[in-house]
Amino acid sequence: MDIRFELARKLTKVLPKAKGVTLRSVRMEEGGTAASAILVAGGYQQIRESVEDFRMRTGQPLSCRAKGKSLEVYAEGGEDPLDTLTAFLSQIAFNSEDVSETLEFFRRYLAKGSDSGMRAIAMELTAEDLRIVCEARAEEGETPENVFSYVSSLLDRYDMGIIKPEVPEAETAENG
Repeated sequence: MDIRFELARKLTKVLPKAKGVTLRSVRMEEGGTAASAILVAGGYQQIRESVEDFRMRTGQPLSCRAKGKSLEVYAEGGEDPLDTLTAFLSQIAFNSEDVSETLEFFRRYLAKGSDSGMRAIAMELTAEDLRIVCEARAEEGETPENVFSYVSSLLDRYDMGIIKPEVPEAETAENG
């Protein structure tokens, strides 16, 4: 049985004139075939070169384009666009420790090949907060509470929380 839930985190806001690379947003809608990130920096040549190098090394569909004064990096198509995008973003030294920790968590526990039993199916990161829609497989005999307890143990270090799905009233009355 798959259990769906959200992970959430409030992020410390980066000061407007902070030096370095700011991650303004990451977005992939559920069922999406593309994931994108908006970056803000003093210059983008090095990031553009890194995107090209990443694409050549991995063969993953990653591109970038100017978006106003920002740079949009996006993964479109491929096996898992969000996984591709976060793999690239985790190589950038961002000016926010919260962003770096969030990407570390994603790569450690939600990326393809991790053995946590969870997977991300949607993500929205803004300057203020993060939401990741996840699914976890509950083994036979495991309850959702067992799964949530396990996930909670992973979140302590990352200052994240779980938003559990609402249980319809009919189900709670049957189980009560």
